[in-house]
Amino acid sequence: MAVRLVYSIGKGGVGKTTCAAALALQSSVRWRTLVVSLDPAHNLGDVLETRLTNKPSGLSSNLSASEVDMEAAISRYLKQSSERLKTMYHYLKVINLEGYLDALRLSPGIEEYATLQAMEELIREAESDYDVLVFDTPPTGLTLRVLALPRVSVLWGEKLSNLRREILDKRRTLKNIHGERKFVVDNTEHRLPTEEKDDAVMQELNDYVSRMSKMAALQSDATRCRVMPVMNADRLSLFETKRAFAALEGLGMPIGPIIVNKVGLQSTDAGSVEQIGKELRRSVRTIPYYQGELIGREAVEEFARHVDFSQWIPGDTV
Repeated sequence: MAVRLVYSIGKGGVGKTTCAAALALQSSVRWRTLVVSLDPAHNLGDVLETRLTNKPSGLSSNLSASEVDMEAAISRYLKQSSERLKTMYHYLKVINLEGYLDALRLSPGIEEYATLQAMEELIREAESDYDVLVFDTPPTGLTLRVLALPRVSVLWGEKLSNLRREILDKRRTLKNIHGERKFVVDNTEHRLPTEEKDDAVMQELNDYVSRMSKMAALQSDATRCRVMPVMNADRLSLFETKRAFAALEGLGMPIGPIIVNKVGLQSTDAGSVEQIGKELRRSVRTIPYYQGELIGREAVEEFARHVDFSQWIPGDTV
């Protein structure tokens, strides 16, 4: 069976990390489960009372956990981008790729692309070792930008592919008129490719569009992916969750019932929960306010006894 994905999503402080840990603990009773924190401000290890690293740590026979090192993920993304550019444009020595990538490190969107690449790698690696992969995500804004990237990247990739085909077409025309273009760089003769099959740039674009298309399809596959929205019974959580739902529905992502956490913290919570269900037009599951510290496996298991988290696992109870 292919690995199934659960995204625990919500604004900071609502308890999405605890819910991700609780779901993973319940899931591990039946399935091989990996829970991963993608949040740069990690606290999954704190909740599980375990020191976590970039590599999955076994917590039990069926449960592993890790925390993605985002600085390392960004460096890896830039290094791989540099290697691909050098492969594609090895004949253009005038381009200062190192300087370009130094500037790119500080550019908007790098954290999002690095997070997406880390997700891609985790899903690919989890296929053979796990049945369920739970993502403890960053705050809502960053998470939604990351989840939108596959679809956005497919659109851009297809446009760039069309432009590249036009370039290759013009090269073929010039080749027919003037003959094949050759030039020497560092005592090595190079020929400008005119066919897609010989063009490293086109091959990279085709590979990228294919990968992003698969990622977009996976995210919208209800048999393999589900979002677990977590919020508190307050208006600010409701406003952010409504905006998140609009974005997630636009991406075609399957959304499970809403978890309203910390219910009972305020006297108005009961009325707020009812209003949340009406405004979001989805079923609601409540978790009462937990009085103690939610640290360690026993505390998380006690927290989890209020909800059957299997309803957020794709292919299981809905």
